[in-house]
Amino acid sequence: MKKSTILWDVENVTPKNNSTFVSNLYDFLEEDNEISSAIAFGDWNKSSIKKLGVSLADKNFELIHIPKARKNSADISLITHASEMIFIYPHLERFILITGDVDFRPLLKTLKKHGKNVWIICDAANASENLLTLADQYFDYRSIMTKDVEDESEVSSTIYLTKDVAFKLFSEAVQLMIKEGKKPASGQVKIKMKLLNEGFDEKILGYKSWKNFTKDAISMTNVIQDEDNISVFEIDTKAGKNRNQETPEIFRLLLQAIENNDWTTFNSVGKKLIAKEIFIKDYGYSKLKNLIIDAEKRNFVETKNVGSSWSLKKLKYYKTQEKRIAKKKGK
Repeated sequence: MKKSTILWDVENVTPKNNSTFVSNLYDFLEEDNEISSAIAFGDWNKSSIKKLGVSLADKNFELIHIPKARKNSADISLITHASEMIFIYPHLERFILITGDVDFRPLLKTLKKHGKNVWIICDAANASENLLTLADQYFDYRSIMTKDVEDESEVSSTIYLTKDVAFKLFSEAVQLMIKEGKKPASGQVKIKMKLLNEGFDEKILGYKSWKNFTKDAISMTNVIQDEDNISVFEIDTKAGKNRNQETPEIFRLLLQAIENNDWTTFNSVGKKLIAKEIFIKDYGYSKLKNLIIDAEKRNFVETKNVGSSWSLKKLKYYKTQEKRIAKKKGK
């Protein structure tokens, strides 16, 4: 167990079900950490995080107020606090940063230089893969927030991705990074894949190295290596190979199980999938919860909870995408 501190960039990672996340956060961290201090940085006048501030105060977080008018002030304040703590509190062994902002790369380099272990808790929907490459471990906040979800459809044995599913995940990761304006460098694509599906592991698929996996993945997808830099991937736009990225099949099936775009319980969706003989294990998932989390990372759905009861609904982003795809197919 390591002596640790938590530093949270609240406006970069803002769980909608924030009270649930905060209550589960300590349970998750205390298995491997002795928490010495916890600080959260944000504009506490913002309505979107006011309630979160109350939850954090109850958990003895120190709240640092950063007025909205001061651009990047939250980043600067967090970096300053962390840098000072290296010398003021030398007993701290691990820094747990709740953020996904690439601007913290210099801080991570400084922490690593001084022998500190670094964990990142991020929002997979906006996290910088370039930042996560420097972390000793990283987690999406949703896996912490939903750790107590009851899942009636849970598969008893551990399920792993098949090669076919992994290759499609590889292509999806590259295309999403390009869409987000990022350079799909080899190591960062691997992190993107892990963010999109925590179950990905090339070694479980029988590959001795990531390089061996990408070699096969390229041969089976529309991804190619950049001619000037083979460690960077791009999409082949040649005629006949430029396949538009549509929603992966399992997510389309999941979303079809949500009726009338209303809030639907996790268990209700699970029962509908089973009734249609759609088994999530065939897509590498042992828990419906994990599938839904991965759908939320892609902005397909939104989740909420009331006590131990969890529900989801389609997001406007996906409904717009459905209409666009249907329009194309109708031509």
